[in-house]
Order: sequence, then structure tokens, then C-alpha cells
Amino acid sequence: MKKALKVADSLYTISETPILKIRSLMLSAALYQHSGDLKNAIELALKAEKIISNTDNNIGKARIYGFLATQYRILGLYNDSKMYYQIAFKVSENIEDQKFANEMKGLLMQEMAYYEEHKKNYNRSIFYINKAQSYFNSIQQSPEITSTRSGNNEQLLGLNYYKLKNTNKAKLHYENALKSLRTIPTNFITCLVYSGLAMIYMDQDNLPEAKKYISLMEDYSKKTRDLELKNVMYSTTQRYYEITLNMNKVSDLAKKRDSIKGDLIDKSYHIINHTYSNLKKENKIIKKESNVNKYLFLMCSLLLIGSSIYFIFYRRKQKRIIKRFKQVLKRSDERKRDLISSINKIATVGTEIENTNPIQTLPEEINETKFSESKAIIMTNDTEEKILYKLKEFENSTLFNRKNLSLLYLSNYCNTNNRYLSHVINKHKRKDFYNYINELRINYIIENLKNNPEYRKFKISYLAEECGFSSPNKFSLVFKKETGMMPSLFIKLLHEQHKLHNIH
Repeated sequence: MKKALKVADSLYTISETPILKIRSLMLSAALYQHSGDLKNAIELALKAEKIISNTDNNIGKARIYGFLATQYRILGLYNDSKMYYQIAFKVSENIEDQKFANEMKGLLMQEMAYYEEHKKNYNRSIFYINKAQSYFNSIQQSPEITSTRSGNNEQLLGLNYYKLKNTNKAKLHYENALKSLRTIPTNFITCLVYSGLAMIYMDQDNLPEAKKYISLMEDYSKKTRDLELKNVMYSTTQRYYEITLNMNKVSDLAKKRDSIKGDLIDKSYHIINHTYSNLKKENKIIKKESNVNKYLFLMCSLLLIGSSIYFIFYRRKQKRIIKRFKQVLKRSDERKRDLISSINKIATVGTEIENTNPIQTLPEEINETKFSESKAIIMTNDTEEKILYKLKEFENSTLFNRKNLSLLYLSNYCNTNNRYLSHVINKHKRKDFYNYINELRINYIIENLKNNPEYRKFKISYLAEECGFSSPNKFSLVFKKETGMMPSLFIKLLHEQHKLHNIH
């Protein structure tokens, strides 16, 4: 790559005409793009743009503007990307050679398809893909170029239909893309197809088939420096290793993705600052551009301030989550000690309680709703102690995981009536019957997740059913109410804690 860049630079130095200088600059820009150095790629393209602006070379202009549209899109500078696309398309309208005009329009339509997909306008993206294909169909091209253009369009269709959750259509288009690309060496587009198919097979729990495409991507990732492609490949591969619980791989890929994102952000800021500096110099000549500078500076300042505020709040949120997680584990340890103590107590006093007189009762109530607080509860201390003993015995079992567990069932278990039982639960547990049962169930699941790594592999639906909840959503809501976090986040933090313990 260094040798090629040196040659391209030499060509620029010895070039005597604007056209030759432009070609050497764009050759260097393309080489920097392939090496992942988007900053230098854009700077050289902008240099070429200044030279070509004084010519009537519409084909060259369209190519340069299209190149810039792509680079700005990759960096997330969407307004600049769309601006260059619009300029490029307008210039392509003035290209006299119809074949070149249609080819350029097709490529620009592809670029707009990528742009709209990045903006999550998936149906709009599909519209541009079809327009691009219609332009390509109107001209004759070499088999290799035809395969590449068709494969790219099919890959884009697959991506958009996948985002629209139409898996069958997405898979069909990805497979069509592979058919188009099979006659040419593996490239950027092929890897995007591998990524798409891997995502589909992971959604279908077909991990062996997903692994096949993950392996193909990993092989190619060693050869490419393209930041956009690496970001896609790392994201897909990270998801696969999360599913297969290979946390070392997940951690490694997360670091690589963060590095790429940081690189793209740094390059975006550099481009913004570079643009701002140029505008400031030209401000001495044109007063209008001064207003642009101020606006751009304001936007950059707001962006930096916004990013700083977001980072501060994010860090605070993370600290609160970690603190909450530690509190949950601490309460779990305290419950375990209490459980051991209560088991010993039950063993000691159980026989004595069972041999005493039965619990004082009132006529059984059919309705399980709360009793009015205005009605006085007359209960001896002995009766209250016996009910508490039976509740402790109940808590040390797993009967609370029964589905459709009712107040009547627990009253019968405690040899008492609904009213007495509700009174004791409200007085000693500080909650009503249903919240009391929910707390026992969530504590049971927390204990198992903490002490049994196999439990962390189970789906949320299985955990919900295990402890008697009617649905995964109900389980998740109650779990968050009791712990302050969703079960998936709790499991993730347990994985990270386990990993840190292994490291140390």
C-alpha cells in the first residue's frame, strides 16, 4: 500500500495537466479509502474537486462528488453526504454519453440506497435500489461488472428486508446475491452477504449454519482494513459469540468495535474542524461564509457539549446499575444466612408447634380480595406465631412456584383462614399476598442464577415458567420492580462478574 501511494504521489508531482493531476489525486484517495484512512481520502478528493470545478469534465465531477458522498456517509456526516449526492446527480444529467450517464446514475442511486438504509428509511432505500438496477439494465457491461452491480443490489435488498423483519424475502435476496457474486473473488459485498445470512440463521437458532458464514467473515476480516465492513463483521460475530456464551470472544470484539467507532468519530471531528478552518480563512474574502462558520462552530460546540452530557449521565447510570446489582447480591447472601438459621429453628421448634392446639380460625372467606382495615382482627399471639412458623416453612420450600397459587391454598397450608393470613402477611411482610409471593419467586430465581451458571443459559420464558409466572413479560416487570433492573441485564452483569473473577 505504501509503495502504491508513493507511485500515485509521484504521478501527481509530474502531472502537467489538470486531468492528470485529478486522476492521480483520486487514485491516492481510493488507496487511502481501502486502507481505512478516510481523513486523507476526503482531503485528496476535496483537492481534486477544486481542480475539476474549473473544467467541463462532468464525468469526472460526478465521480468525485459520488466518492465524497460515500465517505461522508460512512463517517455519519449525512447532510454533507446528501449534498454531494445531489450535486453529483445534477452533474450526471449533463453527461452527453448516455451509457456513462446511466452508469453514473445507477451508482448514485446505490449510494442513496445506502444513505436511506443508514437513516432507517428502509422502504425508501428499496425504491432507490430498484431505480439503480433499472439504470444498469439499460446499458451493456462486462460480466464481472454486471455480477458486482447485481450482487450489490441483491445484498442491499436483503439488508432492507431483514430490517423490515421480512426474513424470507431477505434470505432469498442474499442467496441471489451469492449466485451473482460466485464468479468473482470474495470482496466487500460478499462479506456483507455472509453477515446478513449469519444474522438470519442466528434468528432461526440454526447456529451451525450461522457459524459457517461467521468463519467466512473472520477469514476475510484478516485481509481488509475497511472500517465500515469491519464494523459490520464485528457486530455480527459478536452477536454469535454472545449466543454461544464465548465471553472472551465477545469482550475482544466489543473492544475492536469501540476502537473502530472511536476512529470514525475522531475522523468525523477532524473533517468538521478541517472544514471549519478552511471556511474561516475564506471568511476574509466572502462575508456570507462567515455565517456558515459561526453556524458550523455552534453545531460542533453543541455536539461536543451534548456528547459530554450524555457520557456523564451514562456513567452515572452505569454506577447506579452496578450499585443496585451489588445490593441485590448482598440481600441474596443475607437471605441465604436467614434461610440456614430458619431451617435450624424449624427443626428445633417444629415438633413443639405441631403438637400444640390447632390455630384459632374464623369462618373461611371465599373472596381473596383485601379486607377492610376498619374491621378489627382479634388473634392471640400464639395463633400469630403459628402462622408465622408455617409461612417460614412455606418460604423454605418451593411451593410458591406453583402456577395460579391462591390465598386460599396458602391459608389451607397454614391451617388458618384468609383473613388471619392476610393480616399476618401485611403486618410482618409489609406487603399484600401477591407481592409477597412475587418476591419469593424472584428471590428463588436470583439465587439459582447466582449459584448455578447453567441457569444463565436459559431463556427468559423458561425462567418465568420455572417460578410460576403466567408470561415472560409479567416475570420481567416483577423482576425489575424487585431488583431495579431487567433479568437480561442482571444475567449479563453476573457473566461479567464471573469473567472478572476468572481473570483475577
